[in-house]
Amino acid sequence: MRTSEADLERMSLSRLLAVAGHVVAMHWQRLMGGYGLTPHGLAVLASLERGSALTQRELARHCGIAPSTLNHTVDHLERSGWIERRREVADRRLVRLALTETGRRQLRQAQGAADSQMEPMLDHLPPGDERIVRDFLLATVLRFQSMDDALPDPAPSRPAL
Repeated sequence: MRTSEADLERMSLSRLLAVAGHVVAMHWQRLMGGYGLTPHGLAVLASLERGSALTQRELARHCGIAPSTLNHTVDHLERSGWIERRREVADRRLVRLALTETGRRQLRQAQGAADSQMEPMLDHLPPGDERIVRDFLLATVLRFQSMDDALPDPAPSRPAL
């Protein structure tokens, strides 16, 4: 069911931001699904493209993805041949994740689709307002991330008895 424009107008800014984020995320999910990716998978590939191989823990923190979700994502990306696990020579217990050349090509294709299909959806934003919206969204993301960083890691959940 769609939310009416009048209902959207009455929402608090925080709720409206959450709704907008959800609607955009659903479009991202559909688009990335056509490339065998989830938004989390895209975030992982993009993170690995930017730097050196990362451990799964480092990657989870870097992408803002729960470790349990990242496990499934990493398994899928590895099965697809887009990332690989590499054991550290100095400490064989340590495994790092790295982008493969196939993964790099997949990432470029998905990013090209996002540029050609998602960016035009924002053509209703006047060019002079883009910097204001970008600054607001950036500050909001950083503020919420800093709040998350200040929280202790949740204790592992126990099965209900």
